[in-house]
Formats: sequence, structure tokens, C-alpha cells
Amino acid sequence: MPDETPSELRADSVQAPPQATPIATGETHLGGIYVGPPIIRNALLNSFRDGIAANGMMALNETFAVAAAVSLRASSMAIAMMSSMPMLVGSVGQYLLPALADPNRGRKRYVTQGVAGQVIGLALAACAGWLSPHWAPWVFVILYACSSISVSLSGQYWVAWMGDLMPGSARGRHFAWRSRYFSLMYLSCSLTAGMISRRFDSHHAPWILFFCVFATSALLRSVSFSFLVRQHEPVSGAALEAFSPLRFRPGREFLQYCLATGLFQGAASMSGPFFAVWYLRDLHFNYLFIAISLSLTVLGSIASSGFWGRMADHHGTGPVLFASAMLVAFIPFPYVFSENRYVLWAACVFSGASWGGYNLSNFNHMLTVTDQRHRSHYLAFSTLIIGLLGCGSSMLGGFLATRIPVIMGWRLQSLFLVSGLMRIAFVLILFRGIRRSKAHAPANPLVIYMELPGFRTGAQLIRTVFRGFRPG
Repeated sequence: MPDETPSELRADSVQAPPQATPIATGETHLGGIYVGPPIIRNALLNSFRDGIAANGMMALNETFAVAAAVSLRASSMAIAMMSSMPMLVGSVGQYLLPALADPNRGRKRYVTQGVAGQVIGLALAACAGWLSPHWAPWVFVILYACSSISVSLSGQYWVAWMGDLMPGSARGRHFAWRSRYFSLMYLSCSLTAGMISRRFDSHHAPWILFFCVFATSALLRSVSFSFLVRQHEPVSGAALEAFSPLRFRPGREFLQYCLATGLFQGAASMSGPFFAVWYLRDLHFNYLFIAISLSLTVLGSIASSGFWGRMADHHGTGPVLFASAMLVAFIPFPYVFSENRYVLWAACVFSGASWGGYNLSNFNHMLTVTDQRHRSHYLAFSTLIIGLLGCGSSMLGGFLATRIPVIMGWRLQSLFLVSGLMRIAFVLILFRGIRRSKAHAPANPLVIYMELPGFRTGAQLIRTVFRGFRPG
């Protein structure tokens, strides 16, 4: 299933090509990559363990959150709010939080408080289904959204924290290494939960099933919290610079980047929550199908993570962001033209590979184009733009989901088509400037595509076929 659930550039902050780093006494490696002194390695190990537990939580949430809402007979607008509320409230909160935060308490305090709030929200959401049928759907949606909002409020601090820990020259390879293990954890939890719930679908699932899912999710996030509190915070990130939201003035180039990624991810948010709804409500697939779909999406991400990490380190994050965004733009089209489960599963693999490249390159691009001192401010501003545009688009998707004309077999397929066309338009119009990289020679996206497994062979085959129709 698709992952629908993402200035003035300083020349000295742009990611440099990977270089051999001399190893001094006491300096260490992690995953075959140089990471610095032991204290940094231990911090990255605790971050890795935190991520393992957090991805188990995400697997359960993303497999069953929409399914639980559908089981409670939540409306299309309520389902849209499950993703739009965290985007809106979380993004505004992220932007305002630095102005309210205590500059002397560092980033760690706010990150751990956000995670603790998510644990509480998930635990309460697990019990929402036993309320009266009139209140249960909205209470569940609000509690689940609040759990996401809690952790998203401090998201920019976590990103800046990780940016301080990991050297820029190896950041792409390190996060690619992490993502493989995170994806395996996600895969294991999703498939296990799917196998256990394979006899159920949205029409006859008892709430005790969802209670067990979200209680386990809260438990996994508690384990994640325990590793976060042990994680070292570098001295450079311990103090937060005073921030005035109304006086913050990002440069034009950074504004263009935020607008491009915001509109693009907004177009994805328009259809994102409704793939699971289509599977469960319209096609009557069971929860095992949802779990397999998510697992195949993760497998696509695992298979491509090393490739995207190498491309980001070699070509720079801008060209890779453009190339992967164009692939993401084509994700909805198989769902428009086919209801065959095997075609849909193949599309899930493609979705995982494409979103894996986009998320990795977008994350690293943000770290690359923001200097360390002001990184939290730029990240908060970017999240604000993406959140506002994403929320509006998600709510628009909820409105259109019951009103858009039927083009293919189902109304939601029409929504998928609109989302795909909008994505293509935004990439072609707005992402051209992001392709430029100050630390690398300009790269044509075709250079990156040609290194994708099977792409070169397919392109050559197409050229050969068309050549046969040319007049002699």
C-alpha cells in the first residue's frame, strides 16, 4: 500500500562527496561507516534501538489505524482528519514551539516529552471502541490524531539532533543502513499481525482485536522512549537559539523548496488515507491483504535503500529528490486501472522503492541546505508549509471521496487519478530548481534512472521496438 501517509543556501553546509576519513585513536564505526568517537557511536546505537521499537509501533498503527476507523463506520471526512489533524496542528506547533521553548533545556527534553504523549494517546485510543457507536469513531480518530500530534510537535528537534550526531559526508549511507533494519522490523510486525487477524475484515472484526493492536503499539513506543532517554545529546545541540516566528525570514530559494515539497506531498495526502479504505470497504479484502501490501511496500524500500543512499552520496540530494519524486508521481496509476490483487501488490513494491528514495533524499536535503545553528528554525518553517498544504489537500480528498465523478469502477479510483496527475504537474513545474546541487556536477535524472535495476534493459528494449517501426 502506498506510503501516503516528508532558502538561502550556505555553500559551506552543502553535503560533500564521501571521502575517506582517517581513524584516530578511540574513533569507531557503525554498520561499516565511520561515525566518530565512542560516545557518538553509543548515541547512534541508542537511536537505532529507539528506531527499531518505533518502527514496530508504526507497522501496527499503519496496518490497523484506518481499518479500526472503517470498522467503527467512520466517515470519509473523519478518516481524512486522521492524517490532516496531525499535519495541521503538528506543523503549526512545531513552528511556534521554538519561541516558547526554554533555550537552556536542549532538544532531548522536548523529544522525549512528545514520545511520552504518544504512548498515552495510543493507550487511550485502544479503549475508544467500547464507547457508544455514536461517539466511538470520532473519539478514536481524535485520540489517534493527538498521539501523532504529540510526537510531531518536536519533530524538528529530533531531526536537528540527528543532524548533529551524524557526519554529513556519510549521512546518506548511515540512514540507508538504518532503514534496512527498521524496515525488517516493520515487515515482521505487520506480517505477524496480519496473519493473526487474517480471518477478519472491516465488517466483522471485534474491538478486542484493535485493543490488543494499539496496546501493543503503546508498549513498543514505551520501549522506544526508554532508549531515547539514554541517548547522548551533543553539546552543540544542547542550547536552543531564541526564535521569533514573526521575524523569521527564510530566503527565496528555501521558500521555493518548501512550496514544491509541500504541494507535492499535499497531492499525495489527498489520496493517501483512502487506499486502505478502498481495499477494505469497496474491494472487501481482509486485514492479511493490508498487511501483505504494507510488507511489500517495505520490501521495496529495503531493496532500494542502498541504491538511493549511494545515489545521494554520489550525485547530491537535489537530483535524487527530483528523480525519486517523479517515480512517486506515478504510484497511483496502477490503482486506477486494475483491481487485481497481484497487480496491486506489484504496485506496492514500486511504491516502497519510490517513497524510500524520496523520503531519504528529502530528509538529507533538509540537513544539507540548513546550517547547524539555525537548522531547527528552517525545519520548523518547512514543516509548517508542508503541514498547511498537506492538511488542506487531505481534507479536500475527504470531500471529493464521496463527490468526485466515477471514472473507472470506483469513485476512489477517480481520486487516485487526480492525485497522480497533480503530482506529475508539481514535479515538472516546481522541482526543476531542486535538481541543482552546489557540491556536485549537475546530474540528469536519466543518469540516475539508468542505474535502477532493469531500467536500462527496458529502455533499450523500447528503443529497439520503436526502431523497428521506423521507415527504411
